Amino acid sequence: MLQEALKKARVLTEALPYIRDFKNRFIVVKLGGSAQDDPATLKGIFVDCQILLAVGMRPVVVYGGGKRISAAMRRTGRSARFIHGQRVTDADTMAIAARVLADEVGGDLLALLREAGGDGFLLNGRDHAFLRAVKKTLPDRPGDDLGFVGEPVAIDSTPVHRAFEGSLWPDGKERLPLIAPVACGCGRESRLLYNVNGDAAAALVARDLHAEKLVFISDIPGIHRDPGVSGDIFSHLDPGEIGSLREKGIIAGGMIPKTEACLFALEGGVKKVHIVAGTLPHALLLEIFTRSGVGTEIVPEKRKADF
Repeated sequence: MLQEALKKARVLTEALPYIRDFKNRFIVVKLGGSAQDDPATLKGIFVDCQILLAVGMRPVVVYGGGKRISAAMRRTGRSARFIHGQRVTDADTMAIAARVLADEVGGDLLALLREAGGDGFLLNGRDHAFLRAVKKTLPDRPGDDLGFVGEPVAIDSTPVHRAFEGSLWPDGKERLPLIAPVACGCGRESRLLYNVNGDAAAALVARDLHAEKLVFISDIPGIHRDPGVSGDIFSHLDPGEIGSLREKGIIAGGMIPKTEACLFALEGGVKKVHIVAGTLPHALLLEIFTRSGVGTEIVPEKRKADF
């Protein structure tokens, strides 16, 4: 019993400097991959977020839902088509995507969060003009039209700040923001809706909030040293090393847009970006509150000397 108590005390002692340093700082969490396939995993992540709230941090969740969109399309007899990993989105597909992301997935996540003892609120570009985007083009393939696929360019962070300042609801209670990657257009196109890559949306949100950390909760535990060997990952990387790994083909496929989102966040002033496995219990807490972490941490090159 004493040894177990001492172990808990050491954990708290190791976490204390991080609790002090990150108080009132934003931690943006991107929920993706297997994390959304298992309700128990999601509840665990939401418990971690509540712990962050309890110690004075400001967690914000951005989520995707590509699998759910594809399933909804199949139910209506439509098939998904992708170009360079981007879903070609006509008007009907956009209506499906907006409904699935903003209503179905958002509603399910909010219900799970409440089952886990917390509370939250939904934000998106359809209902709140929270996220804005411009039409995404492919310069290297000018003949291809992605339709209503957007490049996120701006957010209205007012409701997020008000939520953590206790002025968004009469009871003054803090609630976890849950953000869907559905964006409205800009200027004269403000009535249009765009389907936005969730990783890109999370990076923009992190930049705008001047987040301390952006954590991608993914199918994988981090960036592998050898894509063919599981378990061996880089603990720390900087932008230069990311570029080198892409040239060598170690970072390829779906990891390319994810690492692009990581670099975009760092360029905008986000202190650190992390990629961790959603299936690891309390991965979010372990990555934030321990020295070694459990995934891959990506930092600006000028700060690499810290390690």
